[in-house]
Amino acid sequence: MASSSTSNDQDPVGATLADIFSYKSLVHAIAGATGGVTAISVFFPLNTARIRIQVASHEEAKGLMQTIIDTIEDDGFQALYQGWKSAVMAIGSSNFVYFYTYNLLKLAYRKNTGNKQLTTGANLLIASLSGVANVLLTSPIWTVNTRLVVQRKKGMKAGADESKSTQYDGILDAFKRIIEKEGVAGLWSGVVPSLWLVSNPSVQFVVYEQVRLLMDGIATKRGRRITPIEFFLMGAIAKAAATIVTYPLQLAQSKLRVDKDRKYKGTVDVMFKIYQKSGLRGLFQGVNAKLWQTVLTAAFQFLTYEEVKYFVFLLLLGPKKVPKASE
Repeated sequence: MASSSTSNDQDPVGATLADIFSYKSLVHAIAGATGGVTAISVFFPLNTARIRIQVASHEEAKGLMQTIIDTIEDDGFQALYQGWKSAVMAIGSSNFVYFYTYNLLKLAYRKNTGNKQLTTGANLLIASLSGVANVLLTSPIWTVNTRLVVQRKKGMKAGADESKSTQYDGILDAFKRIIEKEGVAGLWSGVVPSLWLVSNPSVQFVVYEQVRLLMDGIATKRGRRITPIEFFLMGAIAKAAATIVTYPLQLAQSKLRVDKDRKYKGTVDVMFKIYQKSGLRGLFQGVNAKLWQTVLTAAFQFLTYEEVKYFVFLLLLGPKKVPKASE
């Protein structure tokens, strides 16, 4: 035991690499990606409706169910899954990066401080840094996804000729044409509000971790682990709080991602123009659809994440060594 510790002290590079490629971080990342992909697939029609409401003008914006009905009537049922492949790529890669980075940084914090329990401030900082890494690495995939989700409706309204010239044939075609028309920077359209929106998953994870610790204590006292429905409710509470606080930024992000003609100068300009035209209500256009979509998706994601993580650790370590929330 002592020789192992001495070896790590003498070889900090080796110790760092061991932390980076920790199997625990990998398990969290795989479980997070699986949870995200499963959840977005189940609730994807709500995601499509939410994006269409957000990018519509204030006068054209309708409710969630009416938007779903109109989408089916105008474009067919398959339009509700427009951009599903890119969304799966986006959420899968985003969650993998986020959960891996988040758990890697938690491991590094505990190793350097000797504290198993993270403070709220440390947790918030770690969640924020993980969010920044996620945004910078995966923003191009989300830009392509947003364009694919809204393109059919825009193409039909613009007319056949314009539709043909603006329609993307798929993920790779979207990447290629965005770069050709807008440059590489076009793939990072909306990256500024996305960076601001790091506050959303940061708040979400801090709230979730606190509730998770509370529920871990309750589960220990009653002698059985947290149930799937409890994980679902915990994820819903955390996401609802984060969504309401950060929604105007999410609206600006969606507007910027489909802003091919560059009519907005940036995040503040988007929110200012929306407020000028539609008032405070305009900044929360589509919030009901967003809450339905994001809360249900996040709740289902955390449920899947926790169950997959538990199952993998159970196979690898056995029932007595499965890590608790504080580990």
